[in-house]
Amino acid sequence: MSENTVYVLLDVTIKDRDKFMQYVEGHKPSMQQYGGKLLFRSNAMEAIEGMWSPKLFVAHEWPSEEAFKNWYNSKEYAPWRELRKEAMDMNMVLARKMSA
Repeated sequence: MSENTVYVLLDVTIKDRDKFMQYVEGHKPSMQQYGGKLLFRSNAMEAIEGMWSPKLFVAHEWPSEEAFKNWYNSKEYAPWRELRKEAMDMNMVLARKMSA
């Protein structure tokens, strides 16, 4: 992990399973093209404290904030972003490493 590495954390609620599966497989090549990788996804969440309980939690790793934003705004990802809106509701955050 470099100093520039960032993480994108997603809290997903699936609206249309077929479109969701199409999105999952379809957007991967564009992510990889911009240096992103899926770290994990889980639908087996357990709230230990508080009320947060995502239906599906996903984490991506990106080499830099710039790489993530370039992908997110890219022509390669644009059609998948539109499909995503039909397939799921989502909360997304970009997590940067804190300085000491």
